[in-house]
Amino acid sequence: MKYSRLNCLILLTEGVMSVECSLEMEVYKLLKNTNRKIKKELHEKLADNGVTWPQFHALFHISGEGIAFTELARELHCNASNLTGIIDRMIENNWVYREHSEVDRRVWLIKLTEEGAALKAKLVPAHMEDIKDRMNVLTPQELSTLKSLLEKLSSGLNEGE
Repeated sequence: MKYSRLNCLILLTEGVMSVECSLEMEVYKLLKNTNRKIKKELHEKLADNGVTWPQFHALFHISGEGIAFTELARELHCNASNLTGIIDRMIENNWVYREHSEVDRRVWLIKLTEEGAALKAKLVPAHMEDIKDRMNVLTPQELSTLKSLLEKLSSGLNEGE
């Protein structure tokens, strides 16, 4: 029987407990915790502007000519019912509106209002700056090394998982 605790594996074999700590477990935990901390800080910055992460993510993907509802759902990795709630709240905030496509009337386009476009123009650069601020603890060389290592790790993983 295996139990995970901190950076170690606690193994119970025939009533005998042993503890196995590995570099892999330590790296995994650091990646997980670092990702969680960065996301939490970035989400809090958005919340200070009255925007949730899903709303920001939607704003980010809506271009000047709009985006098809189904395409936006794909970009946000969410189903249509979840996206409907997000878009409804964004409409209530006067950031977006729905419009039928002129090419295919069955398709709903999500478009930015003037207020939504102004919010996007304010938030996207600020978000990018917030990301840079969090990465400033690393030198450019360290960032480059980290990027290479993460690319190598990522390429060794299965896409569907």
